Amino acid sequence: MKVAIIRNPASGGRSGQAGWLRVRRELERHFPIIEEHETVVGGTPFLARRIVEAGVDLVIAVGGDGTISEVADGILSSARPDTPLAFVAAGTGGDYARNFDLPRQPAAIAEVIARARLRKVDAGVLRCRAEDGTASERHFINIASFGVSGDVVRSVNGAARGGWLPGSLRFFVHSTRSILRYRPRQVRLVLDGREVHAGPVTAVAVANGGWFGGGMHVAPAADLSDGLFEVAVLGGAPTLETLMLLQKIYSGAHVRDPKVRFYRARSVEAEPLDDRPALLEADGETPGSIAASFEVKPAALTLKI
Repeated sequence: MKVAIIRNPASGGRSGQAGWLRVRRELERHFPIIEEHETVVGGTPFLARRIVEAGVDLVIAVGGDGTISEVADGILSSARPDTPLAFVAAGTGGDYARNFDLPRQPAAIAEVIARARLRKVDAGVLRCRAEDGTASERHFINIASFGVSGDVVRSVNGAARGGWLPGSLRFFVHSTRSILRYRPRQVRLVLDGREVHAGPVTAVAVANGGWFGGGMHVAPAADLSDGLFEVAVLGGAPTLETLMLLQKIYSGAHVRDPKVRFYRARSVEAEPLDDRPALLEADGETPGSIAASFEVKPAALTLKI
């Protein structure tokens, strides 16, 4: 089996580098033929696509949610979209990995990847307006959202300080700051062709997986393999109520809060109703802002994990 590793060298800092070397040695026990590549800022999907189309049998992404998602995007947009993907989570949030019961010891990680059967899971396609105003399209595998969550992710990714904080705490700090500054946007929301909301929005999560924001269990009912999104909608909540709700999201207790509504849908469309479009995030990256559409692709991604 020919294996390609695509690794984000910045993930996890020095400790992440040391941990990765141990995992790499263990992987070599199972896969004699390994080629390793480093991610390219703004170009990881293209790198993954080129590697897949060159004929590898397995791609292993090493890094955070953004790295794993970008590698998956490259695979799914390639001429060989069924190429299996495995991953070693080593980033800030680690939210996609929370959907799986995975070990942390290097030998066990390598063993799981080597022994796992192939499984099909869903992916999403996001079409939106990029920062430069052009049309943008990309796959996401965990959660895409907009509203204050987009502001949070931009804040986390752009922060010059606080990199030493654990991922969950870093997201909590930036979430609190962003909520204090955020003012709800006016949004029209259409699910499977039916309008479900037209008015102020604090946040909307279009969920394939269950977690985002460094451990917030925003969509407890989400299922990676059911062909549907779980869509969580928080309308225009006041700042204090949003801060109180933030505490509940980690445990999933927000599902009982009347301010949050849940829907299941195959397609989602969002458009701004004023001149303040909400910022998007997708798997921990900020691809643009609404207007946007989200479409589920059932059983699109092949995982070996």
